[in-house]
Amino acid sequence: MSMMNVHTSRAVLTVTLAVALSWTLSALPLEAGSGVDVPSPLSGPGVETVKKSQQKKIRKGWQDFVAGDFAKSRARVARLGRLTPAQLLEFQIRLAEGHEDIAAELVAFCDQNPDYAAAWITLSVVAERTGSELVALQTARRAGDLWEAPPWGHRARDLEQVWVLDRMTEAQRLVDAGDLDGALSELDAVKALDPQRRDATLLEAEIFFADGLLDEAVELLETLPEDPDARFLEGRIFESRQEWQAAMDSYSSLPEDFPERSFSLQRAQIRWRLTLLPAYARTSMATDQITRGDLAVILVSIQPQLETLQGGPVPVMSDIVDHPGQREIITVVRLGIMMADRRGHLFYPNTDADMETIRGVIERTRLVLGLPSPVWCAESDMVGSACISMPSPTSGGSIVNAVLDVTSGAES
Repeated sequence: MSMMNVHTSRAVLTVTLAVALSWTLSALPLEAGSGVDVPSPLSGPGVETVKKSQQKKIRKGWQDFVAGDFAKSRARVARLGRLTPAQLLEFQIRLAEGHEDIAAELVAFCDQNPDYAAAWITLSVVAERTGSELVALQTARRAGDLWEAPPWGHRARDLEQVWVLDRMTEAQRLVDAGDLDGALSELDAVKALDPQRRDATLLEAEIFFADGLLDEAVELLETLPEDPDARFLEGRIFESRQEWQAAMDSYSSLPEDFPERSFSLQRAQIRWRLTLLPAYARTSMATDQITRGDLAVILVSIQPQLETLQGGPVPVMSDIVDHPGQREIITVVRLGIMMADRRGHLFYPNTDADMETIRGVIERTRLVLGLPSPVWCAESDMVGSACISMPSPTSGGSIVNAVLDVTSGAES
């Protein structure tokens, strides 16, 4: 290669690198005297084709703008008329000068230049500064569709992180801390930007549920008709209302592989069945002090399949002849779940059942049904653990809850 060709190649390479560096720097966020982070009017997609001499004036005007010399920047492009890059630079100068009332004009400018990414970014910055989060996010998304490269192509993602994802995290933290009003305030801000956001809707429904606003919670969940988590929460709400058929419908609609479907559906079915029990069974379940007779009635009422199982011979028990739960008592004795005094032919149905008896009866019930043994809570166990708590004195309701827990694997 000749010396002249070498010098020529180097010159071309130098010019090429200089141009490339100029375009790269013009696309970076501003950190200097202008006080606003916007892209150069000559950067990104959709820039109007202009003459080189006009490009030069706009670039120099941009450099003055970056340096904070707005008067000089404006003077550089004053004679360029209606060129779109020059008009955008004027908008950016006015923004830096504090004229945030340019939003309406800038909206019209973007509508006239729908593919001009730098204009959409500038409008997004204006909207952010004036507190119009929705407009800021929507225009950033529009710009991102046009200009995928960072940093400007990531502006919508960055705004969503702060205004949506971070707020969702804060809302959950406030719920965990018991500040439901604060959590709802965060969710309101999120849903103003994304009304269809499912996790915000679900968390808001959870808050309404916890706050006793059941109608409002159900109404929210109805906006997510195909969402399994919404149907599951809906089922829990119906259970709290003792609307067992509605709860069963919600749980039945869950996918077969939904983790808590079978447990929740079984529990609702059992609860529904309890409403159909005879008066004496409901009385046993409502008592504050459980007797041996109540215990037998509750077990068989909750697990009626016990009556169909093979067992030992039916013993004679003279003290249950007039007892309303005679049939249930015979079942549990026949299966060896509860013991009778075979020598005295007595069951003692009106004797209070102590804790040892209750635990033993529940354990033997599980054994007969082929279920794993229950894990009983010790006093040191934390609330919310997987063990089964049995308060003393033991009420009929606590027996129902314990039997439902150990037989369905679900919390009652």
